[in-house]
Amino acid sequence: MARTEITRQTPVRSGAALALAAVDASASPNGMFYKSDGTELVVVKNADASSHTMTVDIPVTVDGQAVTDKTVTVAAGATVIAGPYGPEYRQADGSVYLNFDSATSMTVGVLAI
Repeated sequence: MARTEITRQTPVRSGAALALAAVDASASPNGMFYKSDGTELVVVKNADASSHTMTVDIPVTVDGQAVTDKTVTVAAGATVIAGPYGPEYRQADGSVYLNFDSATSMTVGVLAI
């Protein structure tokens, strides 16, 4: 299944609300990405009554060994800011892949800083 793109948002001096998109339930647990230049922060909000995990794919190898993907725990009712994720997290097309263990009550946004 194709991943769903998360639109990067750029802050403005006058202020703007951060738009959070629902985690794509049709593609969960592998489902979202954003185009990256390495300066973005990922905001994940969990409105569920239990904690959930976001996994950031790391597509590189070191000495032929796969690198363990980065996991970020989002506690019940919490909002977490993670990143920025540098070049080691980027796929060949420049995207960063985000995977979620659940799409229930989860929203995500990407802020280009």
